[in-house]
Amino acid sequence: MILQLVLIQIATFVLIILFMRWLLYSHISRALRRLQQLNQENLEKEKALKEEFERAKREAEREIEAGRQEAEVIKEQARENAEKTREDMVSKARKEAKRLINDALRDCQRKKTELTVEMQEKAVYLASDMIKYIFTERGREDLHSHVIDELIAEIDKLEEQKIKATGDKAELTCAYKLNDEQSKKLKEVLTAKLHKDIELDEKIDKDIIAGLNIKLGGFVIDGSIRNRFKKILPLMKEKAKQ
Repeated sequence: MILQLVLIQIATFVLIILFMRWLLYSHISRALRRLQQLNQENLEKEKALKEEFERAKREAEREIEAGRQEAEVIKEQARENAEKTREDMVSKARKEAKRLINDALRDCQRKKTELTVEMQEKAVYLASDMIKYIFTERGREDLHSHVIDELIAEIDKLEEQKIKATGDKAELTCAYKLNDEQSKKLKEVLTAKLHKDIELDEKIDKDIIAGLNIKLGGFVIDGSIRNRFKKILPLMKEKAKQ
């Protein structure tokens, strides 16, 4: 009996050990499989993260390259814009300088013309004064008479269409009073040219030195010595140049 009990206990103990071993092995196997599964999942996640990291890196590199190219384009555009702006400024500066030069030249030419006209006017008055001082009163009257005779002869030679009058009155401005023969001859010439009786209205102005001015409405015949001086000034100027 004792031997049987011992054998039973031994057998039970062996079975318990075997069961415990199987149970422990079963738990260890499941734990190992779980660890392997987790390890596999971690490896897959690590691979996915690595791929994502590589993709993000490539994307970042592409964006960096695109940004660099865009920066180069902007830089080039800025350089071109700056060059264009510089060229525009230079062009505007040249145009402004040219305008200023042209304005200065025009102003200079205008002043030159004004000075020339002023000098001519002064030359006319100077020549007139010279006659006053060179000729005596009698000499000026003789000069006046000679100029009047020439003027009447010139008017007589004029074509009729070149003389116009709106009325029948001729206003005369003379350096000295016309003599009767001159008045008669001038009246006959004007009447013949205008085909109507012309009345002479005479007044004296010694400033014209010699000769006379004839005003027929708006039509004027300037036969004064002063006007002759004005006409010969350009000729004198050309001769002076030669």
